[in-house]
Amino acid sequence: MKKVFKRWIVAAAAVLLATTPQFPSCASDKAVETVYLGTPAHVWWETDTTGKWSSVAKTHEYQVKLYIADNVDRDEENWRKVDFDDESMEESECVMTKRTGETSCDFSAYMDDLHTYFFVVRATPKVSEQAYVKAGSWVGSPDADYRAAQVIGYTDGKWRNYLEGSRYQSEDGSYLGAGWQRIEANWYLLDDQGYRLTGWQERDGNRYYLGETGELATGWFVWNDNWYYADKSGVMQTGWVMTEPGKYYYMDENGVWVEDAVKTE
Repeated sequence: MKKVFKRWIVAAAAVLLATTPQFPSCASDKAVETVYLGTPAHVWWETDTTGKWSSVAKTHEYQVKLYIADNVDRDEENWRKVDFDDESMEESECVMTKRTGETSCDFSAYMDDLHTYFFVVRATPKVSEQAYVKAGSWVGSPDADYRAAQVIGYTDGKWRNYLEGSRYQSEDGSYLGAGWQRIEANWYLLDDQGYRLTGWQERDGNRYYLGETGELATGWFVWNDNWYYADKSGVMQTGWVMTEPGKYYYMDENGVWVEDAVKTE
């Protein structure tokens, strides 16, 4: 009986070994093919301050940088070429860099009067893709002459002073009418009779400050020993305001900067 039972145990063990799946001692990872991103076929300025580019296949993010072009010796016939080793490029000022999932970027917060600009862009992998996706090459935009867009308005006339105030007389002898007027690169607000307004003014729910000679204030300015900030269109700002890339200042409900109320990101 013992011999029969022993033979049964041996036979059962043999069947178990025959039916048990066999695994290799180590598993090999499946090779992942490296993806090389291309470059935007077209890069252009959609508006005076908004850059745009065509999409790149398999791309979810783009890196974009804005440069002041004043002192950069760019190839006028091949402005798409970006050479970071070029001496003038190394000395140029990059005023903004960011990553975006869009195919456009609004640079208005970083563009000042009296400069020309260009931007460069490339397709980049997301952080989760960096192991197998490689960024595309940088490609540049044409120059945007922001100076030409800003230095506009009436330049051929002169201000005439009267007891009631000052009016701007054009070369043909006519006077400018009411409303906002661009004169020699500055904005002025004229009343219904065409006289220049000064001080605090409110229009369409927005507050503006016009200096002693009527020029519209933009950026930081001081009034009654308090600091205020107006955006590029001259609108006085309240709350947390980004006045430079990554830096915020807090203005109270009257537009006055709350001293030491500063934060960065």
